Amino acid sequence: MLMLITIERMLNQPVMSLQTGQPLAKIDSPIINPNNLKIVAFYVSGPMVDFSPAVLFAEDIREFGDMGAIVDSSDNIMSPEGMVRLNEIVNYRFELPGILVVDEQKRKLGKVESYIITPDDLQIQQLYLKPSLAKSLSVAHLTISRDQIIEVDNNKIVVKIPTVKEGVAGRVAQITENTVPFENPFRKPKPISENSEQD
Repeated sequence: MLMLITIERMLNQPVMSLQTGQPLAKIDSPIINPNNLKIVAFYVSGPMVDFSPAVLFAEDIREFGDMGAIVDSSDNIMSPEGMVRLNEIVNYRFELPGILVVDEQKRKLGKVESYIITPDDLQIQQLYLKPSLAKSLSVAHLTISRDQIIEVDNNKIVVKIPTVKEGVAGRVAQITENTVPFENPFRKPKPISENSEQD
């Protein structure tokens, strides 16, 4: 079963050090690659971070759960200066919330209000839309699945003509609550013996 969470579930959560068990920073905002709709990194900040901007690459998050984002150590929080590939994505200035969504026939469906991701690979799986005025008369919210998306640029997202689903608000809340159970890595029992070399 595919586990999903809303982006709001990750924002403002602590970044925890596996090395010390202490919080290092908090997650501020995502850096999204519009070419594949995947979060590649997060901007982070906090009293333990003495430079700005500071980024945490998505691939350096070991897992995400009730305690926040677990990373190896403070070394995983870096300055983006000199990171060519990351800065290419940053320079797109792509912001998902508020972007217009239209269908293949150029009809306005609404604007992105939130989105839903898979916490293991941080791919955006669903868009949660505030409908346009015409649509809002018949439905309170719309969801667009990843496989409906045809084209993405800085001004709009083009999607296949969607099937309207009502009652999405309750569905999103249910998705948020049914996240992967989190096993606290700081409370895992130590192995009885460390002498075994067997696989």
